[in-house]
Amino acid sequence: MTNTILPKMMHSTYFTLSMGSTPGLRDSYIDACGAYLSDSEGMLSFWVGQLAEDMFRLENDRNFNVAMNQIFENVNMFDKYNANDKEHSQFVIEVNRWAPGTGRRVYDSFLTNLIYGDDNTPPAAGQPPRMLHNIYFSLTDKSEKSIAKFIEICVKYLSGHPGACVFAVGGLANMKRDVSITDYDVAVNILWKNKAAYSAYLTSKEHVAFFAATPGMIADTYIFDSYLVE
Repeated sequence: MTNTILPKMMHSTYFTLSMGSTPGLRDSYIDACGAYLSDSEGMLSFWVGQLAEDMFRLENDRNFNVAMNQIFENVNMFDKYNANDKEHSQFVIEVNRWAPGTGRRVYDSFLTNLIYGDDNTPPAAGQPPRMLHNIYFSLTDKSEKSIAKFIEICVKYLSGHPGACVFAVGGLANMKRDVSITDYDVAVNILWKNKAAYSAYLTSKEHVAFFAATPGMIADTYIFDSYLVE
């Protein structure tokens, strides 16, 4: 009997605070994410941050205040965290008490590639923050073959750039939850050492070549940029 190896899972949540993006409320929400949601069985990575307000590209989604990204060993560990984790349940109780009506959009993907850069350490005090760049692609051809080909192109051209701490790519994991966003096919998540590394990537020949390699493949693109709070 062959044991099935389940893929790792990226779980990304974008919170929109109904009471506004006041620094105090936003910072309290970030603190609560770290206190209650950063440690669970099978959680491999946890990052939380705030909207990169200085990113004004037309394709950027700016309708959020707090971004939280977690990588789980597999969907079973995610299900345990989501349904049975006491800290997760306490987080919901707490934030509903002092930040009622907060909206959240959740993007889940099963990772095909998880690549760590040479330097994945938080910045020293006084240094620019790390930046998380989350891209969700809706493809014109949604067949498994097309999605696999697109992921290969993403790995070839978008991974391995200087200053990339973590590169993760995979296909939609449709968890069928009310908060789940499912109008995409491939998710690319890149943790950058800082904004300068991200900016260099945007103008790199590989980034330009990525679009040259994908004509007619992309129907829509959704981008969330956030600065980590560490």
